[in-house]
Amino acid sequence: MASSNHFRGWGAVAADAGGAELDWFVLIPGITMTLSCKPNELVCFVNYSENMARDGADPQTRILEAARTEFAAYGLAGARIDRIAKSAAASKERLYAYYSDKQQLFLEVLELNLREFASDAVLTDNDVPAFAGALFDHGMLHGDHLRMIDWARLETDGTWLPALEVMLGYRDEQVRRIRLAQTAGRVDASWQPVQLMTLIFGIASAWVHEPGAVLAHGGPPPDVTAIAVRRANVVRAVERLIAPSVAAQN
Repeated sequence: MASSNHFRGWGAVAADAGGAELDWFVLIPGITMTLSCKPNELVCFVNYSENMARDGADPQTRILEAARTEFAAYGLAGARIDRIAKSAAASKERLYAYYSDKQQLFLEVLELNLREFASDAVLTDNDVPAFAGALFDHGMLHGDHLRMIDWARLETDGTWLPALEVMLGYRDEQVRRIRLAQTAGRVDASWQPVQLMTLIFGIASAWVHEPGAVLAHGGPPPDVTAIAVRRANVVRAVERLIAPSVAAQN
């Protein structure tokens, strides 16, 4: 939470022609101060916000983290730069120094999310059911990543090519590993690996996109027991999906 303190200090501040109270903004690295000054006085009241030293994060990192939350909640069209800047304790001018417009920031967040996803959920040791469990875990921990993908499909009209390249590279690598698992006899060889990969993603993300869950978005989250049951069902479903056929084993 931001901490707000009020200080009485001195400063030469000119009044506007109408004699109204003036709001001035002073930007210091990691700190935003709003000065409310009475006309024709040298005394200002400072509203000091320092929610952002946020573990010493630099301004660009703070902006990206704030943008993640904003875009996941509102999408590209509904997101507001002023809310992102305020949440990051940065000025809009500072934000635009890093990103030319809102869409560029959206695409930067999308690519960042996908890179994190690609490094977090990886098929290893030919263990496809465990991979499905890892996909489910990532979706539970980072639901904003899946929402960003949904927003990108709806709003960016194919302009998210760099992020798409990240995702396609990730998919191709997992498909290659599925082929290895088929060669090792761990996965039914009758499956086309690309098709199987799509089905695994669908199963792992089923509860995120299931109509009841979508309509209940914003309600109380499922408890730990419910999540564990869902995860077990994901793993079991994929185990059955990939089980080599009896004919193939003989």
